[in-house]
Amino acid sequence: MTRALYTDRSDRGKLRFTGAQRAWFLHQILTNDFEDIAAGEARDSALLTAHGRMVGFAEVVATDDSLLMHFERSLRATLPEAIERYVIATQVEIEDVTDDRALLLLVGDDWGGIASGLGIDAIPHPTSSLGVPAGYVWVAREKVVGVAAALEDAGAEPATEARLEEIRIENGVPRWGFEMDDRTFPQEVAIDETSVNYDKGCYVGQEAMAKIHLRGKVNRRLRQLEGPEPLEPGTELISDDAPVGTVTSAAGTKALGMLKYTIYPGDLVTANGHDVKVVN
Repeated sequence: MTRALYTDRSDRGKLRFTGAQRAWFLHQILTNDFEDIAAGEARDSALLTAHGRMVGFAEVVATDDSLLMHFERSLRATLPEAIERYVIATQVEIEDVTDDRALLLLVGDDWGGIASGLGIDAIPHPTSSLGVPAGYVWVAREKVVGVAAALEDAGAEPATEARLEEIRIENGVPRWGFEMDDRTFPQEVAIDETSVNYDKGCYVGQEAMAKIHLRGKVNRRLRQLEGPEPLEPGTELISDDAPVGTVTSAAGTKALGMLKYTIYPGDLVTANGHDVKVVN
């Protein structure tokens, strides 16, 4: 990637956490460690049910006086309420800033340098959501047009969501609403490697997570796929005349899918009568 890419993802849900116990609060309910988070640090995390299935997935960045969280648009109607349910005698205030803040996604090796040139009102938020160097920039909603122009002046070019999906799929990164939903265990999509702290104390779903971790097996796993012809989300994957999974995201001949745990990298499965290779 020779030039940085950018796109407007202001339609994502956004929450701002303030108060003396803001980090402690998230530490108690989410899968990652937040008690020691420092200003400028970003951590991904999930909210789980008591049985370990995902309620939602979010990205969080710390500032000097708050924690800023963003998540997929499809979670805007459910995740804030699910989080607020746990506010019981806790010194934390939660503000929905979806309409007040804009989010611009920057992709490229120098995304951080470009973001730092936008001024102190822009808050950089590193992200691993594409599997390449990238970060979001939080700005006031009324400044988004000017900031987008500044990004182009700095050499970034607009990117379509289709282009960003190509990058994500090529790097095997799961996304809520595609590979992750309310039936998913974090270990199935390997987000536990970056978004779960197995050493911290109790949180919602911790016991279930520990059991799966110790057992070392889930019934299905996220796999990267490649076929001879374009693949489509929702396509059933077959092995030995039996269903073994489904395509969840696709960009041309490359795709992601949730497959039975007995299917490994290097195996061939069938989609619409064509052999599809399990790449990773």
